[in-house]
Parts: sequence; C-alpha cells; structure tokens
Amino acid sequence: MAAALAAPFVHPARAADTDVAVVGAGVAGFTAAHTVIGARKSVVVLEARERTGGRVFTDESLGLPFDEGAPTRSEPTAMSLMIGDHELSHEDYQRFAKTSDEIARVIEALHKETRSFDPRLVVHPKDPLERLAFEVQLRRTPFPPFTRLPVAEGRIPARVNARVIRIDSTGPMVRLVTLRGEVQAKAVIVTVPTGVLAAAGLAFAPPLRSERQTAIASLPMAQADKVCVTFSRRVIDAPDETRVIALTRQQTVTEVLLRPGGREAAILTYRGEEARQLEANGASAATAGAISALADLFGKEVRSGFLRAASTRWGLDPYARGAWADGPMEARRVLASPHYDRVFFAGEATDGAGGVAGASASGQRAAREALAALKG
Repeated sequence: MAAALAAPFVHPARAADTDVAVVGAGVAGFTAAHTVIGARKSVVVLEARERTGGRVFTDESLGLPFDEGAPTRSEPTAMSLMIGDHELSHEDYQRFAKTSDEIARVIEALHKETRSFDPRLVVHPKDPLERLAFEVQLRRTPFPPFTRLPVAEGRIPARVNARVIRIDSTGPMVRLVTLRGEVQAKAVIVTVPTGVLAAAGLAFAPPLRSERQTAIASLPMAQADKVCVTFSRRVIDAPDETRVIALTRQQTVTEVLLRPGGREAAILTYRGEEARQLEANGASAATAGAISALADLFGKEVRSGFLRAASTRWGLDPYARGAWADGPMEARRVLASPHYDRVFFAGEATDGAGGVAGASASGQRAAREALAALKG
C-alpha cells in the first residue's frame, strides 16, 4: 500500500513559486496534488516525514506486507468469536447476533445525542457473551473499508523532511515556512491531522478563527494500534485471513487477524486505552503482550514458533498524534471551510465518510476549491 502513495513522488520542484502547495503527503495530499496536475497547474507537496504515505504505510521489515495504518481493503473471509479458548456454539452465535444488534441500536441512539458520550456509562453487560458483543460494537471503525486509491498519471513533485511550521497568507503570495526554507504559492491545501493542528504544530497568519479552533478541539484523534507477530512455522490452524475476536480468561478482549495473506503471522489490533497503554509500555512489552494473548487462545506452540514482531505507535507519532479523527459532522464541515481565500483544508477529518475514502474525497474537494481560487 505504501508503494501506491510513494511511487508517483519524485524530486522537489525547482521553481520558487507554484500554483498550489500541498502540506502533507498522505492520501488527501496525494489526491489533491493529482487533481491539480490534472488541471495542468503546478504543485509541490511538502512532507514533514522522511517518507510519503502519511498514516497509510506498509512495513516490509518482517518479510510480509504489514499495513500499519488504514482499514483493510475488504472484510476478512471468515470471522470467529471466542470466549476463553473455545469458539462460540451455533446457538451462542445466534444469541450473539441478536445481542449485538440490540447494543448497536443503543450506541447509535446515544451517539445521536452526543458523539463523545461513552456508551460504557450506560451499557452494562450481564455475562461474557454480552460483554463480547458490546466490545465488538465499540471496535467498529467509523468508516467503510476503501476499495482503491487513485492512480497517478505523471509525476508529483514532493519534498520530504520539509516540515511546514508557518503558513502566511497576508501577502500577494502565500508563504510557507519550512525547516528547509520558504516556498511561495498562489494557494495552499493543508492535510495534516487534527492532532497536529490541536498541538499548535502549524502556525497561521492570519490566525485561525475561533470557530475553526473549536472544530479542531471537537475532532480528537482516536487511539488505535497494531502488533504484527510472525512465526517460523504454522502454529495456528486457521484459514487465511480469519478474523478472531475473543474474550480471554483475563477478561480482556483480543482482536486478531490470522494468517494475513496466507503468511505465518497474526496481526493484533488495540483500541482506546489499550492502545495508549501499549504505546506507553514500549515495543518489547507490546510484543510480549501479543504473544501471551495468542498463546492463551491458541496454545503454547505460539511461543516456541515466535520469529519477529513489529508494532505501531500512532499516538506518539508527532505528525499524526493518533489513528483517525473522531467527532461530529458539523465540526468536520467547519474544518473543511477555507481559511480566508487561499488556504484550504483536506484530510479524513474534513469528510463525513472518514478513513481513506474520506481522505481521498477531501483531497479532490480541496483541490477543486484551490483551482477555483486561482481563476478568481
């Protein structure tokens, strides 16, 4: 997946001025730049990291593609539910489906009142199966899986290690101050996450209006991380791409994808407080916890077959500060509005769909706005 975003980017543009400067080389920035080029206007993408891709990044260091960020392209081929080390019976699966639907309706009703309300304050599961159904609902991502990314025609100029620290649109050209010098553009598209904006990681002149600052505060970054564990041999007997959600003997919920891509591996996903704790304890503790969880579910062979592991730390990433923005539609609309006449905003936080699909759609929308401003 990383290659899909990284391949079209080439050496920095040489011109001092450009039509549109894009801040951030993730999905939204990639799509915005592609749209601008399609209109035969010049563009440069400025990326703070040493790589492109943003929160859509594939780690190949384990010998298999480990998607560290975005939701999977499609639903896994199978899903199993476990309590302890046993899969639910046919009757329990039926009860789970009914209970899960009831809990989903309760959560939906609560979120209509206020998106930030914690359903745990109202829903109190009575037994392990209800607890499992509740946790499954809480772990649903707020956006659909994406199907594909747009394919670039031609090349997109990008500068990595070029963190933008200030955008000044008070003069004839918009000035972008980076750690590698200044860039001037007729219009700017900002695609950085709300976590970075909330941390004052980017200054604006004129300053952001109070309503936009309120919108940013209303779109905090959700915490979600993954641990990928690889094995030297087959230690878990399951079909490829099997998704398992289990309530362990320790009364914790484990979400795992088994044999991704047919490889001898497992990818565990952590949400909320679990993800924060995983990041705070460090990579070694994340690996140990993942192996222990898998051994509890699938047996001690997991330990003897362990090969290598890698984990994400999106909450500690200074250029992300979390996995995705979570908040009301009205705040997304405010964030998506232009900052005066020449600075536009894109990114999954500005689109109702959210996720990769929302990021891509927002990049197209912001590019159209910037192109219209150039005509004016």
